[in-house]
Amino acid sequence: MRSTILTFIVGCLMFHTSYSQDFHFSQYNENPLLINPAMAGASQSMRASIVFKDQWSSVTTPFRSYGFSFESRFKTSNWEKADKRRGMIFKKSKNRMSGGLSIYNDKAGDSKMGTLNTSLTYAMFFPLSQYSNLSFGLQGGFVQRKMDGTSLIYGAQYNGSTYDPNLPSGEYYTRQSFMYGDMSSGALYTYMRDEKSIAANDQINAQVGFSVYHLTRPQQNFLYGESDRLYRKYVFHGNLLFGVPNSKVGIAPSWLVQVQGPSKEILAGMMFKYYIKDNTKYTGFIKRSSVGIGVYYRSGDAIITSLLVELGKFAVGFSYDVNMSKLATVSKGRGGPEITLRMMTPSAFLYQRRSKAMY
Repeated sequence: MRSTILTFIVGCLMFHTSYSQDFHFSQYNENPLLINPAMAGASQSMRASIVFKDQWSSVTTPFRSYGFSFESRFKTSNWEKADKRRGMIFKKSKNRMSGGLSIYNDKAGDSKMGTLNTSLTYAMFFPLSQYSNLSFGLQGGFVQRKMDGTSLIYGAQYNGSTYDPNLPSGEYYTRQSFMYGDMSSGALYTYMRDEKSIAANDQINAQVGFSVYHLTRPQQNFLYGESDRLYRKYVFHGNLLFGVPNSKVGIAPSWLVQVQGPSKEILAGMMFKYYIKDNTKYTGFIKRSSVGIGVYYRSGDAIITSLLVELGKFAVGFSYDVNMSKLATVSKGRGGPEITLRMMTPSAFLYQRRSKAMY
């Protein structure tokens, strides 16, 4: 009986959480368009990925989230970087542009609370120096939300001794599906310094950004007479990748802070990478491969273990949430697995045709 009551309470909490918060994945670095629109095209010429997350299957009806994202730079020639030692030049450009498409969907709990988010992203990059740039991004799209209230259990259906499904719930749904438009924006500072030679392993890549989601605070409600405007979400994030000189080891710490109304998520951790194979700097025929192991902590909620295998332009990431919150009594520490598949082109800064110097 105690287990049933706890499960019911957890289910209610999860229903409320899924109703008021956005998509969030443990492998946040693999879902950049959910963090900051300015990250579209910030690291690679082209990037495509899919993600799937299964959560709370050990407690109640599983929460399942999955999505697809695609990013690409426009006019690749404007991104070409000069290599003075090889007599190469790039087209000078006042700004550089990129775009992205993302589709995310989830289904949560017994109510089958579903959210389908389709967005287009546009970003512009302004060079600050040989190694750094500042980018601004704008994202817009449509969101569809739906649910099935007939499968839920309500307090009003408790007759004093037991649950009676024939009693009225006391909830009056005006609709169980609706759509709204949404807008987001962000800014990002990027610093990328490639390694001086293949064996040096002294590259430094860093990003720090800030973004705001739900700028227009769209209205969303299922119940009659209810007024529920979506809270704006403020995101602060950063990541760093640096190589241990003259070794095959890379260290990649990162952090993420999301604040949305009364809800707050703080996530930080580090990944250690071991490089199995390096890029061939001049031909580009062989791409860098690595194996990474990471540990992250979501404040007050979970410890996340992560494995990332990168083989050239392809990568597979797997993570598992070990629940550490008060829900651990019911979940027994079992949060849920998450898997990511990614494909991307190598950096456009490396492999380029020879040309005469132009000034």
